Amino acid sequence: MRRSSLLVVVTLALVALAGCTALGAQEADPPEGDDSLAADPTVPDPSTDVQGWERGYWHNESLNVDPDDGLTEAELQAVVSRAMARVEVVRDVEFDEPVDVELVNRSEYSAGGDSDGSATAAQRAAAAERAAEFEALFVVGETTDAGEAEEATREASVQGYYDTQQDRIVVISNSETPRLAELTLGHELVHAYQFRGPLRQTRIPEDISQDGIVALRALIEGDANFAERRYEARCGEEWDCLRRSDWTDEGSGDGDDGGDSSDGGDSGADDATADRAGPNMGIYLQSYFPYAAGESMVAGVYERDGWDGVAALYREPPLSSEQVIHWGSDPDEAEPVSVPDRSGRVWERVTAGEPAGRTLGEAGLATMFAYTLYDDRNGSLVTREEFLRQDGPGAGPTYDLAASAGWGGDRLYAYRNGDETGYVWRIEWDSNAEAREFASAYRDLLAYHGATRATAETWVISDGEFADAFFVRVSNDVVTIVNGPDRAALSAIHPENGRITAADLSAQGAINSTACGTSPPSSASSCS
Repeated sequence: MRRSSLLVVVTLALVALAGCTALGAQEADPPEGDDSLAADPTVPDPSTDVQGWERGYWHNESLNVDPDDGLTEAELQAVVSRAMARVEVVRDVEFDEPVDVELVNRSEYSAGGDSDGSATAAQRAAAAERAAEFEALFVVGETTDAGEAEEATREASVQGYYDTQQDRIVVISNSETPRLAELTLGHELVHAYQFRGPLRQTRIPEDISQDGIVALRALIEGDANFAERRYEARCGEEWDCLRRSDWTDEGSGDGDDGGDSSDGGDSGADDATADRAGPNMGIYLQSYFPYAAGESMVAGVYERDGWDGVAALYREPPLSSEQVIHWGSDPDEAEPVSVPDRSGRVWERVTAGEPAGRTLGEAGLATMFAYTLYDDRNGSLVTREEFLRQDGPGAGPTYDLAASAGWGGDRLYAYRNGDETGYVWRIEWDSNAEAREFASAYRDLLAYHGATRATAETWVISDGEFADAFFVRVSNDVVTIVNGPDRAALSAIHPENGRITAADLSAQGAINSTACGTSPPSSASSCS
């Protein structure tokens, strides 16, 4: 069960404005509106601000706008006001203040991300940790710049974002003259509601892990995706909508376009979108988790408990991707995992901050195996039916794979020796059986990438972007993976037969000190 005593109430740093209230809140007088572009100007305005009406426009009104050559300021205001009214209906909320919206084309968005190239030591360390994560997941190898690959994937797939610092929405268009995709706008308006309202009182741990942040984003993006899906269902017979698919030069489909300024925006929705989303599908699949699994969680909670149940998620959010994937079974919180630094003077552990290392979570592990469906190699380690089941609420990629289920916590540490890199990755599981199931699937993944077995616990990939040596050991319910440029580096980075210290015992918890002692353990020992 979730231990609420470990949570603290925090004010989200990027939230500065409040503007949304619960359903039913009304103003004494309606805000000033402009219904001059309404297709039927005889439709009366309400005497007070009500749900489903915003600044001159009802949710089901048609508009006299021509979006083919872009939108004038008046047309943009009309479309935004009507979209706010529509979000009020599908998400059961009420907006009190307008939201600024800007349209830009993709080249403008890409140019805006340029930097001067100067990075601090902490930023360089964080980039090295992120690169080690991508390498450990077999997504980006050492021959490719991980940062550039991530940025290229984001720029290719993002459709819009909500800027939490400036309280504004930016919608990105593929056409030279920017056009407004209404479903993208609806998604981002949900984000405006979230950051102005319920997220201001969301309780999160002060020491939240990277996987915990992914889980929180799954709530944020899942809610927006679910609302967008309800919005889309009304487009057509009930509502006239401005859709990205209406313009041939925009590509097909709107996608699930939400996002906030913390990650630069949001990417496409369905499997077809994913297939063309960007240059690295592994990065895309990892970043798409909050949308797919988050929507499934929110849709399931709504189906069971309505909007009150969704509101409860904001009060006690999921703290790991495992809790998002298996939300119905209410899994326990992840156990903190740490590994003592055993490296010598040659190899240095990369530390971007305290605590060192990254938590990849069940979502990261699932991505590692699911990426074999999309890379350029023949065959895959999972089937499309396993990863892309289409049953239940929020159907789509599930990230619920046998090899990654049963995750209990993990920590990945990056190491470097000049230009050479390596990592130590410890993963705890709910049982020894699940640890062994993962280890078996991981060895299959090594073989998939061309590895040959050198010893009982050592593998070597001789060429290609992931050419390295790997040490894999199962110890009770823990799997330890060590990576380095060659077999000699493995012992230098993390000697498997090093002296067992009190710090080791504290980090590993279940190790029997009698079995390990202070002398080198035998190959049959459970020491890691």
